[in-house]
Amino acid sequence: MRFAPLLCALPLIGSVFAAPTPIKENAIATRDVDVLAVVTQLEADVLAAGSLSSLSVEADVTACLQVVVGAFNKCGDALGIAIGLDVEADVGIAAIAKRQDVTQEVAEVLARVVVQVNTLVGSISSDVASISVVAALLSQIDSALCLILKGVEAILAGVLTLVAGILVDLKCILSPLLGGVLGLLDALVGGLLSGLLGTVGGLVGGLLGGQ
Repeated sequence: MRFAPLLCALPLIGSVFAAPTPIKENAIATRDVDVLAVVTQLEADVLAAGSLSSLSVEADVTACLQVVVGAFNKCGDALGIAIGLDVEADVGIAAIAKRQDVTQEVAEVLARVVVQVNTLVGSISSDVASISVVAALLSQIDSALCLILKGVEAILAGVLTLVAGILVDLKCILSPLLGGVLGLLDALVGGLLSGLLGTVGGLVGGLLGGQ
C-alpha cells in the first residue's frame, strides 16, 4: 500500500515529459477553390456593412466594423485561413484555384475591397477610432485583410502586385489605420503607395464610382 501514492503519480509524471502537442498549421486539406467567387462574395459582404462618416458615433462604427470582420472571417473560412493569426504570420494553405486565368479579375475585386475598407476606416473620427473597442476592431480588420491578401496570393501568385498597381493608378491613399496592408502592398510597388501620402488629391473614388 505504500507504493500506491507513487503509482498514482506516474501518469502525471508521464504527462509532464510527454512530447508537446504539435502546433496546428494554418492549412487545409488540398481542395479546389473558386477564388473569384470567394472574393466577389467578400466584396458584397463588405459593401453590406454600409457607410460611415466623421459624425458616426461609437455604436454605429462598432456595428459596421463588426460586419466587416464577419465578412473577413467568412472569406477566411472559404480559403482555409485562420483570420485570428498575427498580421506578420506566414499564410500557407493547401487550396488550389479552380482557374488560373482569373488573376487580373481577382486583383480588381480585391482592390475594390481594399478601397471600400479604406473608405470606411478613413471616415471614422479620431475620437471614435481611439475608443478601445473600436481600436481593437480596426486592428483586427487590418490584420484580417492582410491575411486574406496573403492567402489569395498563395493560391494565385502575382495577384498582390496587380492589386498594388491598381491602387497606385487610383492614387489611393491608404489610411494609417491600415498600416499592415500598406506595408504589405507598398513593398511590391517600390514605395509608390506610401509616396501618395504626401500628395494632394489621392482619392479612392475611382473604383467605387464605377459601381
